[in-house]
Amino acid sequence: MDVKFSARHFNASAGLQDRIQEEMDKLARFYPNITGASVNLDHEVEHQRHCDITINITGSVIVASADEENMGKAVDVALERAKTQLKKANEKQNDHRAQPISDVV
Repeated sequence: MDVKFSARHFNASAGLQDRIQEEMDKLARFYPNITGASVNLDHEVEHQRHCDITINITGSVIVASADEENMGKAVDVALERAKTQLKKANEKQNDHRAQPISDVV
């Protein structure tokens, strides 16, 4: 999956970016039609880190964000929120499918 990273007011380490990339690749299990994603990390205030995750799926956009004391925790919370939204979007898509003819007859 193509993930675009953006870090404001600090330099994101390569290890953090690799970890986020791995976790974003795991999200494809919950919704297979992810077309792109962007992750914005912000360290504006002294004791507050902010993470925004925007995921483009077929026909919609999923946005998850979190404010925490450290960047790792903010990323984890935002990923968990994105996972919940992706599961819900996948369930909605699967619920709208027609019944197979073998079940109707």
